[in-house]
Amino acid sequence: MTGSDEGASGAGAGGRLRAVLAPRRMAGLAIALGVALICVLGFANVQVLKSLESGLNDRLRVLFSPLTERQDPRISVITITEETLALFPYRSPVDRAHLAEVIDLLGSAGVKGFALDILIDQPTEPEKDARLIEAIRAFPGKVVLAYADERAGMLPRQMDYMNWFRAQADAVPGSAVLDYDPDGVVRRFDNYMTGEILGMSAAMLAAAGVEGDFQKRGIVDWRRETADHAEAFQKIQSQVLLNPALPRQMFSGWFGDRFVFIGADLPQTDRHATSLLVDPGLTEFKGYAGVLVHAHVLSQLLDGRVVANWSVDRRSGMAVTVAMALLGAAIGISSIGLHWRGLAVLGAGVGYLGLALVLAGVWSGPYLPLGPGLAALALSFGLGGAAEAFFSVQEKAFIRQAFSHYLEPAMVDRLARDRSSLRLGGERREISFIFTDVAGFTDMSEKLEPEELAALLNAYFDGMSDIIAAHDGSIDKFIGDAVVALFGALTTEADHALNAVLCAVAMDAFAEDFRRSHAHLGMGVTRIGVHSGAASVGNFGGRKRFDYTAMGDAMNTAARLESINKALGTRVTVSEAARRAAAGFADAARPLPPLRPVGRVMLKGKAEPVQVWNHDPVASQALREGYAAALALIGQDPAAALVAFEALAAEDGPGQGDPLVALHLTRLHAGRTDDRIA
Repeated sequence: MTGSDEGASGAGAGGRLRAVLAPRRMAGLAIALGVALICVLGFANVQVLKSLESGLNDRLRVLFSPLTERQDPRISVITITEETLALFPYRSPVDRAHLAEVIDLLGSAGVKGFALDILIDQPTEPEKDARLIEAIRAFPGKVVLAYADERAGMLPRQMDYMNWFRAQADAVPGSAVLDYDPDGVVRRFDNYMTGEILGMSAAMLAAAGVEGDFQKRGIVDWRRETADHAEAFQKIQSQVLLNPALPRQMFSGWFGDRFVFIGADLPQTDRHATSLLVDPGLTEFKGYAGVLVHAHVLSQLLDGRVVANWSVDRRSGMAVTVAMALLGAAIGISSIGLHWRGLAVLGAGVGYLGLALVLAGVWSGPYLPLGPGLAALALSFGLGGAAEAFFSVQEKAFIRQAFSHYLEPAMVDRLARDRSSLRLGGERREISFIFTDVAGFTDMSEKLEPEELAALLNAYFDGMSDIIAAHDGSIDKFIGDAVVALFGALTTEADHALNAVLCAVAMDAFAEDFRRSHAHLGMGVTRIGVHSGAASVGNFGGRKRFDYTAMGDAMNTAARLESINKALGTRVTVSEAARRAAAGFADAARPLPPLRPVGRVMLKGKAEPVQVWNHDPVASQALREGYAAALALIGQDPAAALVAFEALAAEDGPGQGDPLVALHLTRLHAGRTDDRIA
């Protein structure tokens, strides 16, 4: 069975095979790009998927980010709480005299910047309103007052009063409006969300005269709690500051050179869902105070921290998603076993998740797109696997079609299942062999025209090939008129010896019928040898061209068995090794054909004689029994053996004209008194 490193049919078939394989790579690329595009667009536009990715990203950025080393020493938050409101005669608006007292205190504490995150959108008691205006005007720096417009639900009269109050107080507007994602969660900030008016944190920096190229908009880089569970920022209730027992000089140590916010920290007012709410430590809260959101943004602007979030960065996210899709498609469309592909894609998914956690926990970004990346990996793997199955069917069909005229069908099936069968090398295995040869073929070939000879041989080989295939054998090669067949070589079969013996009997019957039908062309007897033994089976030859065959002494023995038929006058010889192995698997459904012992034959190249058996379909039961009895006498009583063989060979004897009877008579007359045949 001839093969090459690209296929058994030479460069042409190899080129066609490469043409079949090329679409596999193109399909993998198309699958990866298509899946990546679907995942990116799906997670960006389908709200369910978008919310899923946002939630995963929140957990990645919050739960796996490192804890804050200490509270931010640059920012303080003064809160209006339920305890604060309990001191006033009414809950809303917040008592402005109280706010004025706190502002007076902060003005003397040397704060760096101050923002009031409470909307002053309606009048209260005139004296208290005037008192607050006076406190803001007297503050040593510009005060930032919370601003909102109609997009936040403000009515025209509210906006009019808010603008009038700010003008009277000579304050700076700072937008208190927060940027919500479609799922209602605050994850981003936009310092220009309300047009010309800066966001509250940016306005505070501008009012304090802090210069810098501050980020205009982006993702909030939330500061987590400290290792000792303290909040990220100093937070004090406003009524605590007005306790007469506290010396006023201590406030400069608390707030000196800090940015200070005043805002509500109430359970039902100015509460917002943020990424921080995925932190189990904050589950008791129904939302996050708006003033604290502004504090986080201010801290981020001061540090110049920019969140590298590839989950929302279309370009980077697309690149990562394409890479994961390519990886998934490559694994799915590869030709390795399905369980290995499953383990590979599982490992890739775990590795990607691990990388995302390391980037988040150790380097605080970039944050990888978990949903699109893992979805692209899984989806492209599934589609790649489907494409692999489709192309495998096509390739196997191509291989069978292209190679079936050159190789044994069993070998074609093996190549279709596993292309690694084309590698050089062999393995040692117990198999069986058949060698055949046509007597007088050379003389016949000289007499026939080439076309006649080719037609004759093709018809002969067709019949012999069908018989070999019917007995689970494989054709190793045709050598002129000879056929070499292997059993148990391409596929492991325990009953290979029985198959070989039964095949030899069927081949003998076909060959005899074929000889009689073509006797007028000079077709001779077909001689057959059968043997079983260990041999090296595999691809042997050079890198460019090789044969799938068997090599070893057992192969040579089978050839010698075929050749001794000429000397013995027989057509089919079987070694003792083949007979014994075949007998072990014979049963009522497939009985062992009748075989006669020939004797221990010295084959060419062998140091020890080989016990040989013969199959002769025309030998009668009487001949077989008489022959066996006579052969057994040779070593015990040669004279009696001679008498027995002469009786068989007599004109009316059952062995008259039998070649084996004639052989042993000749040997006995020559004085040979054993069964060892030279």
